[in-house]
Amino acid sequence: MAKGKFTSLKGLRLYNALYKELGDANKKLPKVQQLSVSARRKLVSEQLYPKFKNAPKVLSRDVNSDIGKIVKALPPVEICNPLYLSEAYLSFVEYYEIDNHIRRVLPECLDVRVNAGALGMTKIFNTSNYSYYTDGVQNIIEAIRNDLAENESGIAYFNGIVKVKPRRKDNGTPENYFVDYVLYVNDEATASEDGKDFSLPKKEVKKVEKVKDYLVERFKVLQKEKRSRKRKAKKIAIEKKKQEPKEQKKEINQSIQNAISTLRLLLKNGVITKAEFEAQKEMLQKRKK
Repeated sequence: MAKGKFTSLKGLRLYNALYKELGDANKKLPKVQQLSVSARRKLVSEQLYPKFKNAPKVLSRDVNSDIGKIVKALPPVEICNPLYLSEAYLSFVEYYEIDNHIRRVLPECLDVRVNAGALGMTKIFNTSNYSYYTDGVQNIIEAIRNDLAENESGIAYFNGIVKVKPRRKDNGTPENYFVDYVLYVNDEATASEDGKDFSLPKKEVKKVEKVKDYLVERFKVLQKEKRSRKRKAKKIAIEKKKQEPKEQKKEINQSIQNAISTLRLLLKNGVITKAEFEAQKEMLQKRKK
């Protein structure tokens, strides 16, 4: 990195220079750790550029230091190997949360399948190009929801089970394995639970902990957002409940007013007498809230 490379840059020129610098660092990473174009642009837009855009002087060493921190925070290389994933962060995923789990907890390089047995099963797909709609997950979730509604009860969740891909050998090669998210309804599996517990060499055990730490952080973020959504939903429900009496009062009063208007029309057309009109009107007005 040339000394003073960023000193005179401002605006779009600074943004592009930061993006290029991050791109150069990205090329030096192992393939499984390399960031996508969209991920790099997001990092520059949300972290690097906001920090340096108003700085009186942008030093190369400072940019290099921040990019180093970004690289250090990237998931370990082993994150894409199903054999290194902790079962604790693959289990008991509420069926309606599977989309969030795939997008927000799992790394963007993992081969997975969503398997609900008779209710539907996706092909094995990679999380790097996952789509809730085109990969068939949406159809499965709707089928589960309908099935639970028909039975009027039930608890449904997914457990991730590491399995060997069809026609592949169980020899520890990462590409030979995938995570099968099997649906459980009332604690009963809807598909095969047969997984593989491949014994990793002792020297690899520490790497499992590094992968686990990465998943923990992603899981915490998702759980925090989930709690936030629940708080907002609860607040909306409380506000809605407060508004219900007001809405009911408004509807009742409007209904009474419509009835009085109808009586007035009947009086005008000679269908009822003035005395009948007044008696009915007084009775209706007593019902006003």
